[in-house]
Amino acid sequence: MLRLRSTLLQYFPAAVQAFEDLSAPDALALLARAADPDRAAKLTRGQLVAALRAARRHHAEAKAEVLQAVLRAPALRQPATTQGAYAAVVSGQVGIITALNEQITQLGQVVDEHFGRHPAADIYLSQPGLGVVLAARALGEFGDDTGRFADARARKNYSGQSPITEPQARRASSWPATPPTGA
Repeated sequence: MLRLRSTLLQYFPAAVQAFEDLSAPDALALLARAADPDRAAKLTRGQLVAALRAARRHHAEAKAEVLQAVLRAPALRQPATTQGAYAAVVSGQVGIITALNEQITQLGQVVDEHFGRHPAADIYLSQPGLGVVLAARALGEFGDDTGRFADARARKNYSGQSPITEPQARRASSWPATPPTGA
């Protein structure tokens, strides 16, 4: 995403201004169709509305008008060959991001299917802020051996959520950076 944003800023900053989230389906679809300012300016209102609706955006008509105005605004342009090279880079990056988004969705479905079978899945999912993927990661970090931790405090210490007391902090700061050497 950072490479895509950086590339667009170098030759097509209006695209960065037009799309809040460059990884959104509508932004990727429109950048795949029009990776340079000249092609983007030629996008019709109908094409913009269709891309926004395909991405399930609300108020597609109004957003299409704003988007079209941003994409058609006059701006400095790169020479045609430079612009073509940048457009090729953007097309490649859009393809990569689109493929990665599809893979992430598929992996999320697999995690959802398999994590739901675990006996402790409901306990992890009941924690505020934990969805299926994050709950599966938490389970992977802690393991499912119920006897691994003596009590809840030991588990909290392992996770790094326990506060460090002042004496512990002093001991930690007085430890040598490297172990002593010599006889």
